Amino acid sequence: MKKIYKLLIFTIAATSVLFYSCETIELERLDNPNALTPSQADPAFLFNRIQTEYLSSMGTFNAYGSQLARGEYTGFGEYFNYAGAGRLNGPWNNFYADMLPDIAALKQINSANPDLDLSTNIAVAQIMQAHLMTLMVDFLGNIVWSEAGNPSEFPNPSLDDGQSVYNAARLLLDNNDPTLGPIGAKQLLAGGAPLQGTDLYGGPDWTKVANTVLMRMNLNEGLYMDVLNESNAIEDMADDLQFPYGTNLLQPNNRHPDYNADYDDSGANNYRSNWLMHNMAGTYGDFFEDDDPRRRYYFYRQNSLTPGSFTLLNRTSDNAFFILSGSANAETLECSGNSIFPHLEFTPEEDYWCAVKLGYWGRDHMNTEGIPPDGNTRTAVGVYPGGGRFDGNLDWMTWDGGADQTFVGYGNQAFVFLGAGGQGAGIEPIYSSFNVDFMKAIAALHMMDAGTASTYLEAGITKSIAKVQTFGMLDAAGDPLGLAPDDTRVADFIAAKVAEFDAAPMTTTLDPNGFPVEKGKWDVLGEEYITALYGGGADLYNFYRQTGAPATLPRGWEPNRGDFPRTFLYPSSEAQTNPNIIQRTDTSDRVFWDDGTTNPAN
Repeated sequence: MKKIYKLLIFTIAATSVLFYSCETIELERLDNPNALTPSQADPAFLFNRIQTEYLSSMGTFNAYGSQLARGEYTGFGEYFNYAGAGRLNGPWNNFYADMLPDIAALKQINSANPDLDLSTNIAVAQIMQAHLMTLMVDFLGNIVWSEAGNPSEFPNPSLDDGQSVYNAARLLLDNNDPTLGPIGAKQLLAGGAPLQGTDLYGGPDWTKVANTVLMRMNLNEGLYMDVLNESNAIEDMADDLQFPYGTNLLQPNNRHPDYNADYDDSGANNYRSNWLMHNMAGTYGDFFEDDDPRRRYYFYRQNSLTPGSFTLLNRTSDNAFFILSGSANAETLECSGNSIFPHLEFTPEEDYWCAVKLGYWGRDHMNTEGIPPDGNTRTAVGVYPGGGRFDGNLDWMTWDGGADQTFVGYGNQAFVFLGAGGQGAGIEPIYSSFNVDFMKAIAALHMMDAGTASTYLEAGITKSIAKVQTFGMLDAAGDPLGLAPDDTRVADFIAAKVAEFDAAPMTTTLDPNGFPVEKGKWDVLGEEYITALYGGGADLYNFYRQTGAPATLPRGWEPNRGDFPRTFLYPSSEAQTNPNIIQRTDTSDRVFWDDGTTNPAN
């Protein structure tokens, strides 16, 4: 649901042609007598379109990558339907029908106007283009490339193998030989031409962004030493690639899509991942202080006690603590009145199946139940990255200890409402400095260099927490009890995670149900990677297929959910009209870099 809102906000110009094939749209553009010629078009307008087209597609890939890795919830009950023929229509049409023609027009304007130097704009556009090219390969495998954008000669373009598309993307990023292809983005940026128009992403160092995209390609292709040797990628928060949302409700509504969904009079409309909330809450939240410092920024609780789970009860007369269980309530949480499914019995999922402790209210992976009246009890998106509320609620209910056993208070808990918290001024995370550290940790662990992996894991967690905590200022009044973790809590958490990684074995031993007897290094690294990439998890789908980790992930609501998708089906908008694209009958085809590694959670 999240990314549908993004589509409405940022790609209105494309909605009227959303369900046509790319070559049909392209021909329509060329023959439209009302269309502007390249010499008439405004390069600033074109550049803005390219930037928002990139954002729209990144929103979809971020959502799908996170959902498949369990960092976000999905309500699809079968993997085949999840990866079905209509799921990537938006990014496909957005790329071929909008972005590529717009980039071509920008280049034509530059060529036709010798006094107008658009080389930096073109460089940024090529970085975005290359990133989306590789993402489409990662999700689809072979895609259209060499015959794309030329409908008069190739009305039904054929597919290119994924490796050749990756190679073409490399040239878009780094190429000084015009006989091989367009001059690369890095070379264009080296010219130092001023950007014409507005950088909607806040002006990051685009050379570092290009190197970061090259890093992810090297990681996918197994070039691990190249990943570790990269020294000019995004390494500081100031260079993070992200789209900043605003606080306008109307004309236009430029708030974060998750904020739009969760902060209105009907309450929260999205569900958060039970697995992630359970993991981040620690044993008993603040009581044991082993919780993740980011949880109060990621999630906002509207509820104190979830049916079928538990919270803590503090008797204030003597400061004693008790465990308080929540009764089942099938009206608001249907599964709370049911027994756990047999395929999940005697597994770690029993700890968070259906309901999560301490008032967190989300859904399990692939839960297909209907929608109850729970808008005012669901856990909403927090201040990061959605620009919502900081969760300044206590982790326990309080009891004054009197004879009437009256419950009083639950911190400063309140429902979500329009305008609450950061008013939607969140971000779409794309690449942050901690992404680079995690990529290097992954590369090092692939090379069996656990010491280097540990160093980069620590750096990645540290930078992630530091970035997330800066968002607290968006909801300055949201922490009247002073519950934001201090430096000592943060340092202790990071040290504990690094120690867990260092002590873990290189390989994971599984119990009869496929869960780790003891977490291996890949499990620890994987859990932290998923947690850090909350809100921007496009690369998690790749990590999952490349490593088969973490093995601690939830299995899925239904036992007959089908095979985990190695690729998605081709977009129906193209496969139904292009005879050169044969639609898949299953999702078992592998991307060229995929060696078939599986996760027991599949």
